Formats: sequence, structure tokens, C-alpha cells
Amino acid sequence: MLGLILSLALCAPPAAAPPILRPQEAGDEVSDPEVPDPEVVEKALAALEEAFKKGKTSERRAAIEAHGEVADPRVLPFLEKGLKDKDNSLKAAALVALRWQELPGALDLLHRALAKDKALVKDDFLHESLIKAIGQHESPSSVEPLMDNALADHPKEVTVARIYALGRIRHVDALEGLMDLMQKTGKATRRKGSSQPLIKQFAVSLSVLTGEAFGDDEEAWTKWWRANRKGYEVSPELPRLSKNVDRIWRKTWARAERPSAAGKQREKRGGDDE
Repeated sequence: MLGLILSLALCAPPAAAPPILRPQEAGDEVSDPEVPDPEVVEKALAALEEAFKKGKTSERRAAIEAHGEVADPRVLPFLEKGLKDKDNSLKAAALVALRWQELPGALDLLHRALAKDKALVKDDFLHESLIKAIGQHESPSSVEPLMDNALADHPKEVTVARIYALGRIRHVDALEGLMDLMQKTGKATRRKGSSQPLIKQFAVSLSVLTGEAFGDDEEAWTKWWRANRKGYEVSPELPRLSKNVDRIWRKTWARAERPSAAGKQREKRGGDDE
């Protein structure tokens, strides 16, 4: 009997091997960010390595534009090099890639640049792009970096970017920061009998975070906050917005079609190859 069982076992067809899955096909466990195809990663790394070793500025820029968003940690050092390059067009391309890069390390690079890269934040266009890139990640960890130095004398575009970036972070700390910024930046104008000059922008972000619709009435926002501040929690879900606020919000955070703002800025400033 034992011999018969053994002989049947030997004759049985082998069990089917489990399917070989690419990482992104492995199921719900692999997400946020999605693991890229190894072939895509290797191609990206090879292109970036070649561009940064031997390429001109235009070739490094093209490599970042083509491969900077590949979600592999080995891509990040090239984006960091792009941020630190002396050419503003390359910095701009790196900021765009980091804005849409899904790896957590991308936001760390952006936070460091905001805190320490004086040359980058000295350029108004790059400073604005940097803040937008940080806001795109909608992380509560960004509230403190965004609030740091927020009361300095910045161009309007930079301050508006900061207002909208805070509005994208669905956390009470971001709401607290917005209210504080609105009240403090409006102090000087109120003394002259004028209203907060950026109240329309503040109203958009405040509506996005709270679902309230006080519009351009700074006093109404302030009264509401005083009454509701204690224990207030920002809903994780985006509230129903007015058509105007919804249009502004979608436009602010939508991905721009190429040619990108970085490309236009490059042409404007004449980013030459080395």
C-alpha cells in the first residue's frame, strides 16, 4: 500500500507555482506610494546618473522632468542636487518634481530648503514654488515650517501661496496658524482704516478648512473663531464649497499643463547651459 501511494505521488503533476507579480500588482498592501516597475526605476536612475555626471544644465533639467517623480529613494539625491544647483531653471524643475513626488523624503527636502536655503527663498518665484510644493503634500508636519518667518515682508504671491498651503492641511494647527496670520498681517492696515488686504485669499482657505462661508468679512471670521476655537477639530473631508471657492481651490492645486511655469520662468530669466 505504501508503495502504491508513493508511486501515485510521484506521477502527480507538480503544484502550480504562485504567480510572479510586479510590486504594483501585489494587492492593496502596496500603496502610497505605489511601487514602480523595477525597469522604470533602473531607467530613471541611469538617466539621472548620466545627466548629473556628464550632462549640461539642459540635460540635467530634462532628466529631472522625465524621471524626478519616480518613487524610489535613490531618485531623491538627484533632486536635492537640482535644488542646490546655481541655475534657477534646474531648481525650479526639482521643485516641480518634489511637489508631485510621493516619497515622504521629498517633503523632508522641501522643509530643509525652506528653513536653510537662503539663495532659493531669496528668489520670489522659487520661494512661491517651494511653498506650493510643501502645501501639495498636505502634511500637518508642514504647519510649523510654513508659519516660521510668515510675518516677514514677503511679496504678495509668496504670502498667498502660504495662505493656500495652510488651507490644504486639514488640521486644527493649520487653521490656528491661518487665523493668527490673518489677524497679525491685517493689524497695520486696520490702524489706517483699511481691511485685511488678503482677506479674499484667507476666506478661501478658511472656508476649505471649516465649511463656513463668511466671505470677506474678517470680523465675522474672528468672532466665529473666538466662539468655536476651544476643542475645534477640522474634518478630514473637504466640505461642500461655493462655486467660486471650489473653482479657485481646484485651479490652485491642479497640475499645470506643460509648458510649465518653471519653463516660462526659465525663458524669462535666460537659464543658459553651463
